[in-house]
Amino acid sequence: MKNIVWDFDGTIANSYPGMVIAVQESLKNNFDIELSRDTIYKDIKETSIRKYVNELFSDDDHYSQDVAKNVKIFYEDYKLIERKYQDRIQLLPHALQALKYLSEAGDRQFIITHRDESIHEIAKNLEISQFFEEIVSVADNFERKPDSNMLDYLMEKYQLDSDDIYVIGDRKIDIDFGHSINAHTILLDEIGGDYSQEYTIGSLAEIKNII
Repeated sequence: MKNIVWDFDGTIANSYPGMVIAVQESLKNNFDIELSRDTIYKDIKETSIRKYVNELFSDDDHYSQDVAKNVKIFYEDYKLIERKYQDRIQLLPHALQALKYLSEAGDRQFIITHRDESIHEIAKNLEISQFFEEIVSVADNFERKPDSNMLDYLMEKYQLDSDDIYVIGDRKIDIDFGHSINAHTILLDEIGGDYSQEYTIGSLAEIKNII
């Protein structure tokens, strides 16, 4: 039996449009920082949104005096805005087929995400909750990726061996997350970025060629 640890945003579902708009509007509304959606998308694909805004404020003399406070203000507005777009989140092409394939093969599947408790309602609305043994969110007081904390939790609870774990994500942070426990890593990236991942796929249809 293999154990599949999925990222959610950008890996199982296309949630980036709402996330990008929420970042853009929160920065504009609260800090008068104007960035294009293309710029924001490119930047948050390289890291987490929290790290992105932390660095943005740290590098701005006007906001660097109280980065933690500014990040808190940003997120309060961001979450309200992003929630308006959650009903527009759709599964990525071949996601449902991949989930079904792995389930029918007898593999266990998990989601580990930086998204808050909204992940449970979103998964339910997308009708994919039944595929997952557990959905783990940082909202449950875990350390954020790439810290191994959430993977350590799953390994202890389900007695998992890192040799049998496949971590799938669309960003460097997901690959680093898998590397933190020496798990197998799969990067979903049409361009084929190099983060020292074990496998690269351009589509979730290719999962069956690896697992």
